[in-house]
Amino acid sequence: MTYHIVPFSVIEQTIKRGVASDSPKVLHQYLDTSETYAEQLGISEAYDLYKRVFRVLLETVCDAAVPMHWRELCLDSIHRPLTQLKRFVITDQDAVEYFQLEHELRALSHYFMSSKQMGVSK
Repeated sequence: MTYHIVPFSVIEQTIKRGVASDSPKVLHQYLDTSETYAEQLGISEAYDLYKRVFRVLLETVCDAAVPMHWRELCLDSIHRPLTQLKRFVITDQDAVEYFQLEHELRALSHYFMSSKQMGVSK
């Protein structure tokens, strides 16, 4: 089997646009790759990477142009970078930023889930 190295930003665009929406393996590979990269980085850089991954998934969840099942998969997977971010909470400022991310996720996912339950296609 031949493996091709695809730049991280290309995979992110694939995730955000839902281009591979019939291939959950792409999302799992993205998350696995981000965790592998983060292990090789310093604390600040790893934190920034996990925050970036969180944002990519959250933006995808909120994008009405992306197929619903892909958005649901991203929502189901967003706990991975969020859990990693929680490991970096040391100071009060870190905690404030982390809880802001959690709040944003709760608010947007509540909106996402309530509009789905009402049969509204987002």
